[in-house]
Amino acid sequence: MIIVEGIGHISIPVSQLDTSIDFYRDIFDFEVETKKATEAILSLDSFRIRLVKAEVSDRSLPILSFVMDVDDFTEAISELEEKNVKIIKGPEGTDSGESLTFADPSQNLIEIFYSN
Repeated sequence: MIIVEGIGHISIPVSQLDTSIDFYRDIFDFEVETKKATEAILSLDSFRIRLVKAEVSDRSLPILSFVMDVDDFTEAISELEEKNVKIIKGPEGTDSGESLTFADPSQNLIEIFYSN
């Protein structure tokens, strides 16, 4: 068994690098650590994502989806609606809380979750 002591970053393919950087900065307050012509590393506390410019022809399924835990679910929904972010599913109750799924500019799915 390999013992994982941490994850350096998660790579997310994006069709428009600058638009995606703005999205993750504006919605989640990520900070840009490094930026090159075809990629950027963004951080939120110790969590890092790597946005990589890529041509993706088949968008019938998301390339990547991930869940982020939020502290104020109602406020998060209001902010997404104010910013005209495309909501895919929810809000809806789950056995352990509430969730809502939305898309970033490249149609990668992001789920926010609030635990009861």
